[in-house]
Amino acid sequence: MNYQNRNDNLEEGEEEGEEEMNTLEQEQGQQNNFDPYVHEIWQLFDKDNDDTIYLKDLLDLIKALGIGLNEDTKLIINDFIEKSNEKIPFQDFVDLYQALNEHKKSKEEEEQELLKAFEFFDGEGSGFIDTNYFKKAITCFGDKISEEDFNNLIQQVIVDKTNKKFDYKDLTRIILGLKK
Repeated sequence: MNYQNRNDNLEEGEEEGEEEMNTLEQEQGQQNNFDPYVHEIWQLFDKDNDDTIYLKDLLDLIKALGIGLNEDTKLIINDFIEKSNEKIPFQDFVDLYQALNEHKKSKEEEEQELLKAFEFFDGEGSGFIDTNYFKKAITCFGDKISEEDFNNLIQQVIVDKTNKKFDYKDLTRIILGLKK
């Protein structure tokens, strides 16, 4: 091999090394910009101090971070688990955590939209809706719901029995599967 070929190979090696360093720096930058509280909780589950956790500890970590488990978040988590090994690196968890938070934000937006729609039926601005009035509206318009389904749904929310009203914030949480 002549001198020029060796020099070319060295330059290629340097470029590859620089790319690897840039990737490493980007990952560390993402970790450093990440919520330090989440990383602290992560470290409690990182038994080997190697910035990984065991897959079996993932759900406990998610619960410790206060992320609610509903059908949608379970699907996201199960998809993540299927792609994972026995140990999960922190950066992979960051991706999962961000996906769960994006989903959470969209649920919050859904909740706000539904609350706004219910406010239409709350003529007094009291936070309560007359059950009979709402029943007529919901069983006649839009996506029709049977009277039986309506009654089952309304029974789940706190109803002011004397005035036959219900708290539509509670109904919204039930519809969206959110915790109180």
